[in-house]
Amino acid sequence: MSRSRKRLVSILVFVLMGALVEYAPASSRISTDNEHGIDTHIRVLLISGASNHDWVSTTPYLKRIFEDTGRFAVDVLEETHSITAQLLDNYDVIVSDFNTFTSRNKAPRDPGWSDETRRAYIEFVRRGGGHVVVHAGSSSFYDWKEYQDLVISSFIVGKTDHGTRHTFPVVLSEVDNPITEGMEPFETFDELWHNAPVDSKATVLASAYSSTESRGSDRYEPVAMVKQYGEGRSFTLILGHDTKSMSNVALQSLLVRGTEWAATGEVTLPLPIEWPSIELSELPEADESLRFFSEDDTFALADGVDVIWQFNHGPDSGKPYFHPLSIPAGPTLTWKNPPDHPWHYGLWFSWKYINQLNFWEEDRKTGRSEGSTTWSNVRIKKYSDHTAQIEMDVSYGVEHDQLLLTEYRVIEVSAPADDGSYYLDWSMQFTAQSDIVLDRTPLPDEIGGKVYGGYAGLSARLASQLVERRVILSEGMVSFQNDRHRSRARAVEYSGLISGKPVGITIVAHPDNLNAPSPWYVIQSDVMSFFSPAVLCYGPHQMAAGESVILRYRVIVHPDRWDAERLSTEYERYIGNRK
Repeated sequence: MSRSRKRLVSILVFVLMGALVEYAPASSRISTDNEHGIDTHIRVLLISGASNHDWVSTTPYLKRIFEDTGRFAVDVLEETHSITAQLLDNYDVIVSDFNTFTSRNKAPRDPGWSDETRRAYIEFVRRGGGHVVVHAGSSSFYDWKEYQDLVISSFIVGKTDHGTRHTFPVVLSEVDNPITEGMEPFETFDELWHNAPVDSKATVLASAYSSTESRGSDRYEPVAMVKQYGEGRSFTLILGHDTKSMSNVALQSLLVRGTEWAATGEVTLPLPIEWPSIELSELPEADESLRFFSEDDTFALADGVDVIWQFNHGPDSGKPYFHPLSIPAGPTLTWKNPPDHPWHYGLWFSWKYINQLNFWEEDRKTGRSEGSTTWSNVRIKKYSDHTAQIEMDVSYGVEHDQLLLTEYRVIEVSAPADDGSYYLDWSMQFTAQSDIVLDRTPLPDEIGGKVYGGYAGLSARLASQLVERRVILSEGMVSFQNDRHRSRARAVEYSGLISGKPVGITIVAHPDNLNAPSPWYVIQSDVMSFFSPAVLCYGPHQMAAGESVILRYRVIVHPDRWDAERLSTEYERYIGNRK
């Protein structure tokens, strides 16, 4: 049955039989074969056959859970490499009890999926199909960006972990969703992940408390989440480690209702008669003062009502950028769109010239540069330890015409430390789409040079309230000429006082960057506090078509002023993690 067939039944009662759970008398169940003889089951393709979990037991158990509702017809596929678009046309939803994960110390197994299989899989959901992953079913294809976007959350080696299996409470964080409508908090025995990323575009439906006694995070961790994917829908259930965990009636209810929603966009399956609820007074408290929030084209971390950092990627911005960058319970250190240079965006990246096209300055009326900077495929992962990762594709060219340069950008943001400091690790790979020249305004001693020559690249414009300013290099203090400083250094701090509080931003440049040790361009004038690891400061750079350049930096927002020794320590810490 094609997933495009009109649904003919709007309300169905389901029964979980035998060793599972008794939901309702069998006589109350409504047949899914109507008087016209049309099969109205939701057709499920349950993929299995490989996992680092006991799929031999869990797959038939899942099949039974679905089919005992009377709502689903399930086919199991263990040879997943045989998936084709023609095969998927027979189904309404894919449920994954399959993964490519092996262990923390081994490379993922290769399931032999061809490019055609991958396209068919993604297009099935994008064009209106449903997708569901149960527990470790999400831990696959870490090099496949579209799949990672589809599954909402994954177990990331070196980041995600879990404690011992134990009994813990689950709370509903989105009660207006049709999947969780009418549900109450419940207890379950399971394996609970912590620090698993969650797509910022997803809605978290349920969270579970991860206790320190079970080697957990002392936070509520997301366990059920949904998102639209093109015309289709994706549902992820982190719970369900084994058949014992899957025997919980509340978990089963989340699973079957979430699967029905993924397949149809609606939920008709009722809640079970008996529910393993717990009193709200029994729920543990956890430190939830820090929180992520998304609104339109922004993504931010806040402490209560105060924004600590915010990433902005709206199409009307000249560049994607960070502003504000603040100290928790402290001042904002950045300045966006100052009147003297409205194309300054707090913390941002921009080339100056590519093949003599200006990508830096913007027309004051239109807000557009001569060269066109555009971005797409913004992918944001947020973790329960308040770290985040931002991926995006950036293009540089002539608007509606020639593409000159592409960029793949990854920004990893740390959680605030005890002193309120945090860092943003930028990694950018640029690939020339034709023969190009990256350039900047010439330096004062060059032909056509200007006193302001030399800037281009990652840049920070500091707040106007910053007073008693000071700039220090990892190699020592700096001197200014015409309010400007240019030199090479491994790291630079720009600091000062705001409302009497010492604060600073430090940028560390990776030693493998182009033109290392990094050139720097710094301004300290009456109206401007600005600095940049200006990679092109001392000369242009030519790139042949297909050639790539990688630039990596760490930006640290911190209280207090640092000295050259501290900058050297931060440099060693950064490259020690990045070698």
